[in-house]
Amino acid sequence: MSKASRRFAVEPWPIAVAALLAAMIGTSLGFYRIALRNPDPAVVADSFLAGARFAEETRAEARARALGWTLDVTSENSGAGIAVGARLLDADGQPLAADQLTVRRERPAEGGLDAEFTIAGDRPLEITLPRSGRWSLTVRAERGDAVVKRAIPAWMP
Repeated sequence: MSKASRRFAVEPWPIAVAALLAAMIGTSLGFYRIALRNPDPAVVADSFLAGARFAEETRAEARARALGWTLDVTSENSGAGIAVGARLLDADGQPLAADQLTVRRERPAEGGLDAEFTIAGDRPLEITLPRSGRWSLTVRAERGDAVVKRAIPAWMP
């Protein structure tokens, strides 16, 4: 092989390294764009207070479990959302009057659409689901210093 033909020989490994670096940069830019479109913060402003609230919520759920309380939740799809009804039941299955019944609507795949609603009375509450896809609904009942929660999945075609 002559010196001239060796000078013009192309080595494949520098091209492969450059292609891998370009793919890594493109992937990083894609993740960056996804992060910009979902502005929900990943952390809370005060982690100490958030930890204290979490600990109190856990104690309240343990009190309700010790009392044998459960949450009877009904859900039915409707045209623009889902109708959710809930009753707090004691250990014998008898209804208890809850101090507060709430439903939290969350969209796991997209931020900015979460909302909380209050259920008043025995009538189911109509919760609108603004976009199609999978939703998570968390029903929460409070009575005194005890809390019962139940999560139900929801789907909007």
